[in-house]
Amino acid sequence: MKYDASFTADYRRVTRRYPCIKRELGDAIRELSEHGELPDSYGAHLLGNPGGNYNGHIDFHLSDGKVDVVVLYLPHKTNPEIRFVRMGTHEELFQGNVRQPRSGACLLAAFGKGCAIVLPWSP
Repeated sequence: MKYDASFTADYRRVTRRYPCIKRELGDAIRELSEHGELPDSYGAHLLGNPGGNYNGHIDFHLSDGKVDVVVLYLPHKTNPEIRFVRMGTHEELFQGNVRQPRSGACLLAAFGKGCAIVLPWSP
């Protein structure tokens, strides 16, 4: 797993707004890490918009659509590495002034109330 700096910043911003999604995001990260894919309940799908932002990325939804939170990740083409790129609302990611991700960061991934781990990212 790798985490872009933009994902780390998005994580902090979004989880302040919607703290209830921390556990679900942790569960999703574990599912991807252990099985390489998510259950259908996350609605994961490939973004196929040639020339558009995040073409070829996979997005999935948190909180069963009760809140508008989307997570974007990019599967590696030649090894089983997953790179988390962005997290936010549809408007923030697809209609607003979207910045492309920077490299070099770490992610504070929360796995329940008061419990977190730091996941390093290196290029």
